[in-house]
Amino acid sequence: MIGDPFRPRRSMAAQRGIALVLVLWVITLLTVMALGLTTTQRTENALTRNQIDAARFRARAEAVLALTALNLLTTPLETVPAEAVWTPNGMPHPVMFDGADLTVTLSNEMSRLDLNLATRDQLAALIELAQGEEGFDEAQRDALADAIVDWRDEDDVSQLNGAEDSDYEAAGLPYGAADGPFRSVEELQLVLGMPRALYRRLAPDLTVHNDTGRVEQRFASARVLAAVQGIALEDAEQLVLERDQPLLPDGQQPVAVSRGGPLYRVRVAQVTPEGAGRQMEALLSVQGGQQPFEVLWRRYGLPAEAPQATGGHAADE
Repeated sequence: MIGDPFRPRRSMAAQRGIALVLVLWVITLLTVMALGLTTTQRTENALTRNQIDAARFRARAEAVLALTALNLLTTPLETVPAEAVWTPNGMPHPVMFDGADLTVTLSNEMSRLDLNLATRDQLAALIELAQGEEGFDEAQRDALADAIVDWRDEDDVSQLNGAEDSDYEAAGLPYGAADGPFRSVEELQLVLGMPRALYRRLAPDLTVHNDTGRVEQRFASARVLAAVQGIALEDAEQLVLERDQPLLPDGQQPVAVSRGGPLYRVRVAQVTPEGAGRQMEALLSVQGGQQPFEVLWRRYGLPAEAPQATGGHAADE
C-alpha cells in the first residue's frame, strides 16, 4: 500500500498551528497579567500618594492652628492693616504655608445660637431664614422649632406642633426624643422632620458650647443677628457690612478691639492645582497662661463649600 506523501507535511502544519495558538494564548495571559500588575501598582501608588498628601495636610493644619492661636493671643502695639488681625467673623484669610495655599476661616463660637438655650422663637426665625424665600414653609418651620424644643426638654408633653416619643415611633424610627440637652450640633439631624439640606444650612449658625446664653453679636452672622434681634435679613446684612468695615483710614483698625473668646471655630482648607480639596475644622480654646491654647476637638474630611459673603460661618460636618 502506497502511503500519502502529503501526510507528514499536513501533520507538521497542524502542529505548527497548535503551537501558534498556544503561543498566542501565552502572550494573551502574560499581557493580562502585566496589565493587572500595572493597574495594581498604579492603585498602590495613588493610595500611597493620597496618604502622604493627607499626612502633609494634617501637619500643615496643625501648624495653622498654632498660628491662629498666636494671632489671637498677640496684641500689636500699633495700628496694623486690617488683614493682619484675624477678626472671628467667619470671613476667609489666605495663608501660604510650607509652599501650600491654605484658607483659614475663623469664627467666635459665642457668636452662634446655642441649641440648648435658644428660645423657640429664635429657632423658628433661624429656620425660616435658612429655608429661604423659595422654600419657605410655615408649617415645617413651626413643626421643626417645636420638635427641637421637645427633643431637649425633660418632659414627655409635646409642644403644639412638636414631637415626642410616640411621634418618632409612629414615623418608624427606632428612637425617641432625647429629653435632654443636645450633645452636638450633628444631633439635630435626628430631630423628627429635619431635612439634611436644611440642617446643612442651619449648622453654621448653631453650637452647643455657648452656655452663657448670650450671643456675641459683634461677630455673629447676618442670620443670627436677624433671629436674635427680630429684624429683616436685609437689615441684618447691612449691619454686618457696616460692622466689618475698617474703623480707620487706609484699611487700618485699632488692634485693641476685643475679639471675644475664649472659644473659636477654625476651619483650614487647601485646594490643590487639580481642584481636589482637604478641610479640617477644630474648636480652639484660647485662654493664655501656662497653657495658651487647647484644641478641644478636630474633624477632617469635611465637605468643601464656598465661604459666605456676609459674616457667614463655616458649616459643621
